[in-house]
Amino acid sequence: MYFFYYLPIGVDAETRRFPIFTTLFTVICVAVFIARRVLGEGAAFDVGNYIYYPGWSSPLTALAAGFLHFGYFHIVSNLIYLVLFGRYLEDRLGPAMFALMFMGSTLVGNLAQGWYNVHVLETGAGIIGASGAVSGIMGAFLIRLRHHHVKVAYWVFAPLLATNRAGTVQIHVVFALALWVLIQVVRGLVQLEGTGVNVAYVTHLVGFAFGVGAVVATGGWRLGRIDGHMVKAKRYLRRGEFYGALDELTNYSIARPDDGEAQAALARTRAQCADAAGARDSYRAACECFLRAGRRGEAERTFQEATRSFPDFVLSAAAHLDLCFGLERNLKPVVALCAYEGFGRVYHDHAEAPFALLRAANLHAKQGDIARAKRCYERIVSGYPDDDWVEFAAEHARRLGMS
Repeated sequence: MYFFYYLPIGVDAETRRFPIFTTLFTVICVAVFIARRVLGEGAAFDVGNYIYYPGWSSPLTALAAGFLHFGYFHIVSNLIYLVLFGRYLEDRLGPAMFALMFMGSTLVGNLAQGWYNVHVLETGAGIIGASGAVSGIMGAFLIRLRHHHVKVAYWVFAPLLATNRAGTVQIHVVFALALWVLIQVVRGLVQLEGTGVNVAYVTHLVGFAFGVGAVVATGGWRLGRIDGHMVKAKRYLRRGEFYGALDELTNYSIARPDDGEAQAALARTRAQCADAAGARDSYRAACECFLRAGRRGEAERTFQEATRSFPDFVLSAAAHLDLCFGLERNLKPVVALCAYEGFGRVYHDHAEAPFALLRAANLHAKQGDIARAKRCYERIVSGYPDDDWVEFAAEHARRLGMS
């Protein structure tokens, strides 16, 4: 006697948005299952009418059948895979593409199983369940998130070998899903020998293939390769292998130059590898990415982080001024003051340099540092004699000198 069972329970990935359709499809499946159990066949709306019978039912019924389930084990096992893999895949594909792939896998998988039942197994058994869609999700996941690891709970029971072991293990997603496909193939071949047709193995395999094909056709292989650089970089960083992380983050940032988090991570890694010039460039790129995306909070935090390592750190002129104004508006006077003075030092020939010094003088005065405020006003007078703010600065310097 030998028994082996495994169940995925986690993925080492992150999501950035709520999984709208993963949640919606899960709720529909649960609601239909409860309705079928509670209302039964005597209800005015009999969900049993939406079971797909090959040769009799329409393709729309084959699609609707994807939301029906036979028993508790059937629905729980499908929804575990749907929720676990679906939310990460929807985050990468986007809600619309994910919904189309879910329904396409359901339709194609159930139609293929129907043909197989009639022409190979010679049965007209009805087909229900979201296994085609779930298989499509796993196929798409294999391509789009192929560099991730899956946490698996397992149970091995082999009394003749004196083995009874259970636990969890992290395995590569390619190995985990390849094992799943192998099991489906083996069980499908066993089914040909005359075992029951209560499990639609062809639906599983065709749905899986549809998911693979759909994501490859829409550029998922390339996007998966790009994301893989970040996945591997994070693993290197967790192990403290900064040079390995540097290579992966550099490749990722080249492919996605507008990813502010990646640019900030690259800056920190370059600093760990003693590449000060590279760290400056990456911090600058990170701040400007965040500003372009309207994520001012992240831009300000990254700027503060950069100035702790590089006191004279500045952005490009326009971006730096934008950041200065934002810091002052957000009541961060110390950082704003540092930013204004940095702009004045580096961009002293810029048309806005006198105004930056004026704002710095105002902040110094508010903090009670009259001497520094006076020096800023005097720098405007001596350095920019033709500027519109000269008279204003001269008057304030005179007043501060009298105080």
